[in-house]
Amino acid sequence: MQISRAVCHRGVLLRLWCGLFWAASAGAQPLVVDRLPPAVAQALQAAHVPPEAVSIVVQDVQTQDRWLGWNADIPRNPASLMKLVTTYSALLALGPAKTWETPIRGREPVDGILEGNLYVAGAGDPGLTLEQWQALLRALRIRGVREIRGNLVLDTSGFAQAGQDANGFDHQGYRAYNTVPEALQVGFKAITLTLEGVGDRVLASPNFELPGVVIENGLSLGTGPCPEDWKSTVERRVRDDGRVAHIELRGSYVASCGKKSLSYNVLSNDDYILAAFTRIWSELGGHFNGKVMAGVAPAGLPVLVSHTSPALAEQIREINKFSNNLMARTLFLDLGWTEGMAHASAEASVRKVREVLAREGLQFSEMVMENGSGLSRHARITAGHLSQLLVRAAQGPYQAEFIASLGLLGMDGTVEKRLPGEGLEGRFHLKTGSLEGVSGLAGYGLTRSGRLMAFVILINHAQAAEARSAQDALLRWIGKEWPAE
Repeated sequence: MQISRAVCHRGVLLRLWCGLFWAASAGAQPLVVDRLPPAVAQALQAAHVPPEAVSIVVQDVQTQDRWLGWNADIPRNPASLMKLVTTYSALLALGPAKTWETPIRGREPVDGILEGNLYVAGAGDPGLTLEQWQALLRALRIRGVREIRGNLVLDTSGFAQAGQDANGFDHQGYRAYNTVPEALQVGFKAITLTLEGVGDRVLASPNFELPGVVIENGLSLGTGPCPEDWKSTVERRVRDDGRVAHIELRGSYVASCGKKSLSYNVLSNDDYILAAFTRIWSELGGHFNGKVMAGVAPAGLPVLVSHTSPALAEQIREINKFSNNLMARTLFLDLGWTEGMAHASAEASVRKVREVLAREGLQFSEMVMENGSGLSRHARITAGHLSQLLVRAAQGPYQAEFIASLGLLGMDGTVEKRLPGEGLEGRFHLKTGSLEGVSGLAGYGLTRSGRLMAFVILINHAQAAEARSAQDALLRWIGKEWPAE
């Protein structure tokens, strides 16, 4: 390997680092750098983040050689990087072609009338969207059902003992990222508002108007450049008066922000499904005057229609590219929900994850998983072990499915607008992670010579949010400064 001498004359720190490189390259041993690349160190210093709060590993996928290691064996909170563990474990345990079936049962209709209740059984589908729910109900109409003379009975018992308090993480249970998983959930139980400046006012348009939800829009239209943290200018409050849920918006929204969206979790799971059912069924020309209730379909009741979910390989793209917490938490519970179990549980899922990883030679004794999404103050893993997982995934039978689930730098997902115009677009597959006091980035990157590297950077510090430039510096180091063959 050779490194450009021009690169190494840019400063004292670079000359020192390059000296270490040439010293290691003089022999046949792989380079292991136990100090931070200068640009990364400088970015951390500018962000007032001490090096002790950072862990970094860069590892060659083909040879498994570690080329950079910094605090690699210190357990840290990975935030959403924990989704990498969940999705890889799911591929191993369930296979990329795994699907979930959501059946609707009831008596055979006579002259368009279904006498009795309609039963919907939850099977743990991580991503049953409103569009898919609508298609399922349309199939029911095509099946010949026009009028339902009974109630809508939901079987969500599979996750009955696994749910958590939506307010438990940050006391903001109305935020969509805090929605707790259910064995049967529709549309992520989300009300999504699209904000847009039109004329001299701000529109706040819901993606799907549901009974029981009132939008109180008090936003004023602002001018100037769109703030990077545009959500901070919008004051949000949710209240429930016992009859309807009110979403109150106050503050300002800058016109130059274009269209932005905010999602809320304001209805119970039963109320959300009932509202979506009632609205769609009416639009399809159907009649229903019943209520929603919990229950189990009587044995032998025929399946009138059912929905087959997209394959797991497609679902993990939503989880990793867009960091969907609810889908990750649902998939995590699915992992431990085996035949014969009355209820899913986090404990069973953790055991399953450890079991499938151990079969791959991955034993992470320090790992702490709470819900599989990384939305946790207790989750822990080392950068070294996370990098080891990435390398193993890239060498396994599902490498294409796993790598493709990550965001493409400068192209899509949570990294769509990252490092524009730097020539690194499409050369990195990335997963981001962030909580208050936590920032992480992990994935795969191509060096200038085409070498595929796995890497992880974890930052646990009060100023972690200010250290994104250090992550960017690491990307540049891998993609631009890495020595040519």
